[in-house]
Amino acid sequence: MWAPFILILFFNGGFSTRITRFTNLKCKVLDPSYCVYDKCHLKILGRGIVGVNVDAKLLKGPFNNAKVNLSLWRKFNGFRPFMFNVTFDFCKFMSTSNTALSFQKIFFDALSTQSNLNHSCPYEKEIVVRDLVFQNDFLKFLPLPSGDYQIQFIAATENEWKTKVDVTGLLEE
Repeated sequence: MWAPFILILFFNGGFSTRITRFTNLKCKVLDPSYCVYDKCHLKILGRGIVGVNVDAKLLKGPFNNAKVNLSLWRKFNGFRPFMFNVTFDFCKFMSTSNTALSFQKIFFDALSTQSNLNHSCPYEKEIVVRDLVFQNDFLKFLPLPSGDYQIQFIAATENEWKTKVDVTGLLEE
């Protein structure tokens, strides 16, 4: 009785393991009076384990209003927009206990485990991400096919885009 079910799981990848890892990181300041990146690099933490490290020193602040654009890109002869592109009020998002499943919630739940972006506004002095590893659990609600992906994070205050961070990762089965 269980044999057909097990065969379907096996052939559909139910027992396969996904390999996920970060492959590239780029930080770009769009307004030099806004911030400076002291660190922006990937760090090898172990065999096949790569962590993101970002130290951004905020030159102005504290910031009580922030807008964020998150977008997902997939590599097809260069990176092309794929599935998600959302702009939202970051301070409002962090101050409400939003339980609705969304791309931004999945992204910030993963990011808040290894960063100081885990509270509501105001933000001042610096933003730090330490050894953020691309876990398979990050994508448990996103059934993405294998490939190279890029998450683009653009931040704005006072209705001007200030900084951009591109994180590229590999997802394969």
